[in-house]
Amino acid sequence: MKVNSIIIPTLFSTLFIFACSTRPSYVLSESKMEKVLYDMYIAEGEISTEFTTFATDSTRKKELLNSVLKKHKITEAILDTSLAWYTGRLEKYFKITSKVSKRFTDASDKLRHQQEETTKSEANADHMILPVEKERFLLRYGDWPNNLYPFHADTVLNRYGGIYEIGFNILGVSSSLRPVVTLCVQCLDTTFVKQDTISRNGLFVSSLTIYQNKQAKKLYGTIYFPKINPESIVFIQNFSLSHSSRQRIEKISDKSIGVVIGN
Repeated sequence: MKVNSIIIPTLFSTLFIFACSTRPSYVLSESKMEKVLYDMYIAEGEISTEFTTFATDSTRKKELLNSVLKKHKITEAILDTSLAWYTGRLEKYFKITSKVSKRFTDASDKLRHQQEETTKSEANADHMILPVEKERFLLRYGDWPNNLYPFHADTVLNRYGGIYEIGFNILGVSSSLRPVVTLCVQCLDTTFVKQDTISRNGLFVSSLTIYQNKQAKKLYGTIYFPKINPESIVFIQNFSLSHSSRQRIEKISDKSIGVVIGN
């Protein structure tokens, strides 16, 4: 009896510790939870920034949050259950949130570095932000006829040479939804074209350089979605088109294609 009284409590204690530390199959892994929370915080941040818009459009708010769930192929119930499990184990929860915080810090540092580089470039170049129709938009299944979202600068350029750039933040990219961005600069006798495939969420930037002796007339392009379905949702913010003049341009970017359209 004495031996049993020692073994039995020890056995139950071991089982209890094992049960507390073992993650159930219906709970998201730490790495998956980190990715979901990161995207969810980005969506929540957008809702807070555009509070007036989302406060009067509950459907848009729901669609934005659901786009995160659909991207990671989970349900709201799975997310809630996983949150409850991790918050009951603070060490694991703080480990995840620390990684999420680091990702935001890294992204912030990257953006600050890009802004510093832009500032340096502007010191040696005439930099101009071109007007566009929308800087922020949510694309749903019925919003892109022929799988295309067209864009253009709302101005006639009449500028010689330089670097033309497109940039925006995107949420909704997945292994099955990888948009293709085509950027075009139309000159009097030539149209320069560059294409890029977006393979991840976050900041996207692409640029196209043309000769100083070429007079640009129009800047336009498309965002093409090869595969879409009724559940496809993409959110784009901080959409911008810009032009920077350079005193000397050696050659066209290797990734650009000049297409002759006339004499």
